Amino acid sequence: MRRTAAAALLLLVAACSRGARTNAPAQTVRFAIAADPTTLNPLFLTPDAASVDQQVARLLFEPFVDLDARGRLVPVLLREIPTRKNGGISADGRTITYHLRPGVRWSDGVPVTSADVLFTLHAILDPRNPVRTREGYDTIDRAVAPNASTVILHLRKPWAPAVATFFSYGIEPYAVVPAHVLANVRSLRTASFNGDPQVSDGPYRFVSWRRGDRLTFAANPRYWRGSPRIRRIVARIVADPGTNLTLLRTGELDWNLIAPAQQAALRGARDIRIERVPTSVVAGLALNVERGALRDVRVRRAIAESIDREAISRKITRGVYPVADTLQPSYSWALDPRVRAPGYHPRRADALLRAAGWRRGAGGMRYKNGKKLHLLYVQFPESTTGVLVATFIQQALRARGIAVTLKSVGNAQLFLPKDGTLARGQFDLAYIPWTMGIDPDDSSILRCGAPENYMRWCDPLVDRLEARALDASSQRLRKRLYARIEARVASRVPLLVLFDASYLYAYDARLEGFAPNPVLPTATAWAWRVRPAVSRR
Repeated sequence: MRRTAAAALLLLVAACSRGARTNAPAQTVRFAIAADPTTLNPLFLTPDAASVDQQVARLLFEPFVDLDARGRLVPVLLREIPTRKNGGISADGRTITYHLRPGVRWSDGVPVTSADVLFTLHAILDPRNPVRTREGYDTIDRAVAPNASTVILHLRKPWAPAVATFFSYGIEPYAVVPAHVLANVRSLRTASFNGDPQVSDGPYRFVSWRRGDRLTFAANPRYWRGSPRIRRIVARIVADPGTNLTLLRTGELDWNLIAPAQQAALRGARDIRIERVPTSVVAGLALNVERGALRDVRVRRAIAESIDREAISRKITRGVYPVADTLQPSYSWALDPRVRAPGYHPRRADALLRAAGWRRGAGGMRYKNGKKLHLLYVQFPESTTGVLVATFIQQALRARGIAVTLKSVGNAQLFLPKDGTLARGQFDLAYIPWTMGIDPDDSSILRCGAPENYMRWCDPLVDRLEARALDASSQRLRKRLYARIEARVASRVPLLVLFDASYLYAYDARLEGFAPNPVLPTATAWAWRVRPAVSRR
């Protein structure tokens, strides 16, 4: 499963002069986020703000399962991951039994029990609550809790992504919320909990939120792994990537996401280390197939064959983000390397455009029936990598006679679920960092009418294949089905995948236990610790 994540704010900044690091309190770790979170309630996180909402929410709330640094499933709130071998999944795939980890408590001391899970499930399915999607959860026929530590879900039909999705990194990263705090709240939509969660079961407790400035969190002394060594975490709100790097260099941030070209600015900094992490982010170009010339698959393919993706990877990402051809990230078991997106063939692109009736005219630009081939390309300024990609593509398409206007739209406005630029279809081309989930299900991007189908592409064959992949219990069969889906996407070009990102995190050399997983850099915040500074005389 996946979540869109414009989240992937691939930051690039100009080189800065090296400054002396400040003597930060060893019991505090600080990092930057690009904007205020939309909420702290794990039921209402917005997918485009994964680098904001989810980073901070992961400090507070535990998922059923998580990923380790290599992208492997590990149980967190669960004692074990349900499988057929351990009896957690029935032979027909329609019954899943979850055993909660013993000894987990909310930060106020109340045990986390099956009652919390059932309450959260009912909240997700309640039509009065503005959760972004109920996909997957709507396959649940009934849920029962035979005791305080066991939850049994009976599904109407098998749903392959269930174990890796429910209360974890699914289409939405829902986490269990405290029933004893929220059961009597009149409206979860307007609950004070959304901006001030009184209790949590993660490694940290919420302390304060100074909007536009910072959020502060304190170690949870009742955390099931033991109270974290870092007593306080501060998430500073800093939109400008250049400022982020300056704060990192001067020691006012302890870690931050950096873009590949940013490494040069940190070269020679002995007290800053860089960690490269394969991620679930697959960045690409969405083509709005309902607009003008893009209705024609020949034009879409010509656009793809006008773009030198190898040059984008080499020149803009310094090769750190390798070219990718499908929506399946590099760690996914469903990735089929035989599937290839259209390559860079400018002459073939010219031929396709001519065949579609678009001929060169004044200034070398293309016209059809007196109308100029002109496209609106939207991107969000918070991603400087995305901005550079937009300029590269604009120039590449102009060389083929296609005029492109670039428009910057803020991250929040671009990805709003109903009223955002993408949701309303007010674009021709859009740079999208799709954040895929633990399961390879990509139906929320490719299915007709799906929430992240910004391309507005509807292919009955793909819909049938997606349905089969969600019902199949065999991983081998599912892999074959996803290969067929991705091959269909490559031939019809509703989107063009550019690269599979490996994130670079720069962090203070004294920060230990910093091990981002493919989805979040805060997944192991419980293990962070800072070595004392060594005095130099």
